Amino acid sequence: MSSLATARSSNAPLLLLFLLLIFVSLLHICVGDYLDDASAPAPTPATATPSPFSFSFDFSNASTYRLEDLRFEGDATMHGDLVDLTCNTFGKNPKFCTGRVSYGHPVPFYDNVTGEVASFQARFTFAILIDDYTMNYKGDGMTFFLGCYPSTMPLNSGGGNLGIMPDGDGKSRTAFGNDRFIAVEFDTFNNSWDPNTTYDHIGIDISSVMDSVNTTVLDSFSLNGSMTATVTFDNTTRMLVANLHFDDHTYIAPVQVSTQLPDPVTTLLPPQVAIGFSAATGKDMELHQILSWSFNSSLAPPHKDHDMKAAVVGGSLGGVVALVVMVWCIIACFKWTRSTSHEARTGGPKRFEYRELASATDNFSKERVIGRGAFGEVYRGTFSKGSSSGAPSRESGGMSSKESCSSSSKDSGASSNSNSKESYSSEVAVKKILNETRGGNMDFFAEMNTISEAKHKNLVKLKGWCCKDSNRNMLDFMCWCCRKKKDEELFLVYELVRNGNLEHHLHENEQVIQWPTRYQIAKDIGSALVYLHHDCSPYILHRDIKPANILLDNNFNAKLADFGLSRIGNQDNATLVTTAVGTEGYIDPQCRKSGKVKFNLSSDVYSFGIVLLDITCTRKSREQVWDLYVRGRVLEAADDRLYGCGDLDMSQLERVAILGLWCSLPDSRKRPTSQEAMEVLERGVSLPDLNDLLNTTSVPSTMQQDTYTTSSSGPQAPPSDENPFGERHA
Repeated sequence: MSSLATARSSNAPLLLLFLLLIFVSLLHICVGDYLDDASAPAPTPATATPSPFSFSFDFSNASTYRLEDLRFEGDATMHGDLVDLTCNTFGKNPKFCTGRVSYGHPVPFYDNVTGEVASFQARFTFAILIDDYTMNYKGDGMTFFLGCYPSTMPLNSGGGNLGIMPDGDGKSRTAFGNDRFIAVEFDTFNNSWDPNTTYDHIGIDISSVMDSVNTTVLDSFSLNGSMTATVTFDNTTRMLVANLHFDDHTYIAPVQVSTQLPDPVTTLLPPQVAIGFSAATGKDMELHQILSWSFNSSLAPPHKDHDMKAAVVGGSLGGVVALVVMVWCIIACFKWTRSTSHEARTGGPKRFEYRELASATDNFSKERVIGRGAFGEVYRGTFSKGSSSGAPSRESGGMSSKESCSSSSKDSGASSNSNSKESYSSEVAVKKILNETRGGNMDFFAEMNTISEAKHKNLVKLKGWCCKDSNRNMLDFMCWCCRKKKDEELFLVYELVRNGNLEHHLHENEQVIQWPTRYQIAKDIGSALVYLHHDCSPYILHRDIKPANILLDNNFNAKLADFGLSRIGNQDNATLVTTAVGTEGYIDPQCRKSGKVKFNLSSDVYSFGIVLLDITCTRKSREQVWDLYVRGRVLEAADDRLYGCGDLDMSQLERVAILGLWCSLPDSRKRPTSQEAMEVLERGVSLPDLNDLLNTTSVPSTMQQDTYTTSSSGPQAPPSDENPFGERHA
C-alpha cells in the first residue's frame, strides 16, 4: 500500500501537467474561433473621433453630478453639499475612520494597443478640519489617487496608511498587484516614516506611503481649512506636479511638489484606472471633505468592442498563465514539502537564524572554540549587545599553585557566584555539526528531537537549533527544477555550563573536590541516567557517558551532556545501523568489536560504573580497584587527595567504589539497572558480594535487556576530544 501511495503521489504532478495541456488546447481553439469572427470588417461609424475624457463635479450643486457616477467605500458618504471621506462630525465615534470616493467608471490611463499615455489634470477643492478643543491631536490625512479599476479599499488601511496602503504587518512597505497606486498625499500626522521635523507635508507616492518619491514639508497645522489643489501630468516629460493653494489662509504661500514618473509609465498601473480620494484617521481625528472636483484627460474613453476583444484575449491568456502558475506552485509545494519534511517535525525548540549565531560567535572564530568532539565543534556564543567581539574569558577561580582541598562545595559555590545567572544568561554553547554525510539531515533532526523531549535538571538544556541552508526564499521555492542540493550547515544551541567538566576537575585541576560534592555528583549522574532509561518513552541510550561529558555548574551540580551520540530506543527492537560510538576506557567491552554491536541499557550502566570509579578512585584503573576489592582492601583504592580534606564518609566512599565495580562487570547480565544503582546511592540498599555474583549464572529479574544492533567500524571507537558544552578553566 505504501509503495502504491508513493507512486500515486509521484505521478500527481505529471497528471496535472497533462490536464493543463488539454485545457490550453481547448482554449486555443475557442479563442481562435472568436478572433476569426471578430476580425471580420465592421461598418465604419459616421461619427467623429470621440472627445477627450473629462468631467466636472460641484457637490454644492446637485445638477452637476449623479450619485451613480460615484463609488463610495468605507466611511465615505455624501452629506449635503460635500463628500465626507471619513467622519462628518467630531462627536459621533470619529476615531479609526477610513473612506474612499472615486469616479464610478474606468478612466483611460494609456492605450494598450498604441501605448499612448494620457496627459491629465485634476482640480479639486477640499477641506481638512481640526477640532478646536483637540488641536494637538489630529490625523492622519488624505490623498488624491490613481489606482486599479474598480477601486477597492485595502483591508486594515486606516491611520497612517491613509485608506490606500494595505497593512503588511511590517512585512512589506510597497503595495503590489491590484493594490498599486499613484497618489498625492496631504499628510497631517507624523508617522515613523514621515519627516520628523513637522506634522504636515505633501508628497507623491508610488505604491507606498512609507517611501514617498518626493515630499514638501509644511509648517505644522498648515493643512487646516479649505484648500484648492491642482494635479497635472505631462505624458511627454512624464512630470507629475501638484500645486496647493491655501484658500482660508492666504498668508501662507502656495506650495508645490513634483516628480518624474519612471519610464515606462505603463508599468505602474493598468490601461484603465480608478481615480478618486481616500482618507483615514487613527486614535486622533479630523474631518476630510471634498467640495468640488474636475478632471480632464487627453485620451478618449476606450471603444467597447475593442475592450471586449482585448478582455477575451487578455482573460484567456491570463487564465492560461494562472493555471500554469498554479500547477507550477503545486509541484513546487510537493518538492518543498519533501525537502523540508524533516524540519516540520522539529517541534518545540527555537529556530535560530544563522546570522544570529554568526554574530554571537564572532563569525565562528577559532578564539570562540570551547570544545571539539567526534560530531562537531562547540563555540561559546554571546547574544548581549557589545559583547560579540573578543575571545571568551577564562576564569582561574583563584586556584593556588599547590594542590589543596577545594572549597567548591555547593554552598561556597553559590555564595561566590550569586549573580552568575544575571551575568551569563545570554551566553550559550553553539554546537556545529560536522560530517553529516550519511542519510541527509535525518541524524541531526533525530538528535535534536531526542534532546528537546528530554527535560531534566541534570541534563544540559537545549535552547534551539539552526539549519543554515533551510532559510530558503521565494526564488528557491519557484525555481525547484533547477535548484541544486546544497550541503547544509547544522547547529544546536545549548545552555552554557561555565564551571567546566568533571574530567578537568578530577584529573587536571589542582584544587580537589571534596567527597560530599563528589557523592552528590554521582547521584546527579545516576538521576539523569534513570530519567533517560526509565522515564522517557521510548527510552534513550546515551552511549558515551564519561567525565568529559559531565558538566558542573557554579554550584557543582552535575549535568549530563553531549547527546550528539544518543538515539531513541525503538520498542520493537528494530536494527539501527550506525558508526560505532563511545570512548575507550568507558565503553562497554561487549561493544568494542568488529561487525554488529548490540547497545543496550547495561552498556550505559557500564560507563556509569567506570565514572563512579573515577570519582572515588581517581587515577586508578578498574583492574587495580578490582584487585584490592578481591583482597578486601577496596578503601586503599580511594583518591589519596580526599584524606584530610574535609568531611570524608569512608563507608559511603566504599559503597560507591563497589557500586562502580558492580555496574562495570564484564557480563552485562549481572550488572544492576540504573534504578537499582540509584537505590544504592540514595537509600543505602545493600550491595551484593561481587565474588559470589561472578560465580553464579542467574540474572536479576529486574534487568532490562532491550538492545540496539549497530554496525561497528572496529574494536576501538573514536574518542571525543573535549567537553563540548562547558568552559574549561585555565
